[in-house]
Amino acid sequence: MSVAAIGAILGLLLAVADIVLLRLLAARVDLAETKLALKVTGLVQLVLLPAMGWFVAPLIAGE
Repeated sequence: MSVAAIGAILGLLLAVADIVLLRLLAARVDLAETKLALKVTGLVQLVLLPAMGWFVAPLIAGE
């Protein structure tokens, strides 16, 4: 498995953990706008963190 794929998998795991925590936080908030902002933030991170991991991991590993 390439370093880029490992970085993407780690980014995905981090994003999934973060989306779970953001959803738990959104359940505790009263304002609908804040709930929406937290949910959208989680979804954006679900896309961006694996992509960032794909490109950053080879730079860190020196490939």
